Amino acid sequence: MMKYQKLIYCLLVGLIVSCGSSERVITADGKVYEVKGSTIKNNGDDVTESLTEDRKAEIETILETKRKAQEEAEQLQSKLEDQQKELEKAQKEAEKKQDEIEEKQKALEEKIEAQEEAREDYLKAKKRLESKQQKYIKLKDKGKLSPNDIEKWEEKLKTLEEDLNEAQMEMNNLNK
Repeated sequence: MMKYQKLIYCLLVGLIVSCGSSERVITADGKVYEVKGSTIKNNGDDVTESLTEDRKAEIETILETKRKAQEEAEQLQSKLEDQQKELEKAQKEAEKKQDEIEEKQKALEEKIEAQEEAREDYLKAKKRLESKQQKYIKLKDKGKLSPNDIEKWEEKLKTLEEDLNEAQMEMNNLNK
């Protein structure tokens, strides 16, 4: 059992030496040690040789626990950063989809507006044609139109019929 402790101690000391930086260790009794490589200091004084093997093992255990906690914290931080990136990516995708939906909604609203305008234009053209036809019939029945006037009225009515047909075609094309 003692050989394994020494082996573990040597491995830990080797690990500490390879790190090359100093780390603070606070023991259960409140003493603060600074460990740098294989040197252990207390209040700036080198106490490596004066410490018992149990005390050194305790310090090494605390130091190893601290390192593991630091490593776990770094891993957790890395996971959190990865999750944050995924959330940001998902949010960007959601915003992109929202923009696409808004564009489709706007296009649909514009189409509906164009359909309504085409319908109104058709109804106006129809009303204008019917009104002019009634006026023409009324004037013709009263005999107030000369042959030249009749020709002009027929041209005007033909133009109004063409306007009505164009408005109807426009309305039909938009309703597809």
